[in-house]
Amino acid sequence: MALFDLDGTLSESGEGILLCVRKIFEEMERPLPDERTLGTFIGPPMYDSLRMCGFSHEDAEKGVEIYKRNFLESGIYMNRLYPGMMEVLVSLKKNGVRLGVATTKYYPFAQRIIGMLGTAELFDFVGGATAGTERRTKIGVIEYTLENLGCADRSRAVMIGDTKYDAEGAALAGLDFIGCLYGYGTRGEMADFCPDAEYVSEAAQIEGIILAQG
Repeated sequence: MALFDLDGTLSESGEGILLCVRKIFEEMERPLPDERTLGTFIGPPMYDSLRMCGFSHEDAEKGVEIYKRNFLESGIYMNRLYPGMMEVLVSLKKNGVRLGVATTKYYPFAQRIIGMLGTAELFDFVGGATAGTERRTKIGVIEYTLENLGCADRSRAVMIGDTKYDAEGAALAGLDFIGCLYGYGTRGEMADFCPDAEYVSEAAQIEGIILAQG
């Protein structure tokens, strides 16, 4: 069983996300953070990122709504599969690996993106975030996805992601972890949570690792 993160793992989505993040600051008339800080918005829940930038609870909630509106209008279309990812998913599916998506992206967005990428039929379940529940956290989404995939043996399941949030979620859930160095995080950040993780520099390498694990 293999669980994939979405942004920075399955798809290159940074351009669309950052476009919509900039809209939040513009519409709320706040100073735009530097590029390094903006980069941290890719991966974690948008609410959490806004709070880290000093937004109050109320302003962060408003910012999330601005983000969602702009993302539906434009950002959602700026997604593309990483090279080789389609072939990896098709091969894993043919070899009997159950596939899931575990992302803290808002569930309706995640479901729509998976469809737009042409991968909906390859995944057995798509787990995304919902507001105001435990599914706003990575571990919450992972647990929800594992439950819906009927995972009976976590030693035969792996989480594939590109950030420390994915690695932390995998560690908390007791899953093996594959870190994607082509995404938005760093090896050092991921290794803090999963010191025994395997790492890939391109999507095509994921297939061999998972199939070798049986």
